[in-house]
Amino acid sequence: MNKKKTLLLLIFLVLIFLNKNVLIYRPLLNFVTTKTITGKIIDKKNFLRRGYLTNASNFYYEFNINGKEYSNPSYDNNYKIGDFVLIEYSESFPFMNRIKEVE
Repeated sequence: MNKKKTLLLLIFLVLIFLNKNVLIYRPLLNFVTTKTITGKIIDKKNFLRRGYLTNASNFYYEFNINGKEYSNPSYDNNYKIGDFVLIEYSESFPFMNRIKEVE
């Protein structure tokens, strides 16, 4: 493999790693055993692309399983600090989680 292809592959893998929550973990929740729990929107911002310039952001949610806290971006700017949300998480791997959509 030449250097250019290796560099492109490395960049591609880094991008996947940085976005693993959206690209890998969330879709996997459709195929594993999940549980639900109530979480809370916290005062931690997830800045969107160019968000540091435009202030485009959303807040993180947080929940607790067996004394361990987990958090992820809500990816929804409609949530405000202190809002309660229903979280769907993997029974075996709670770091794989998402806000459960209300049907």
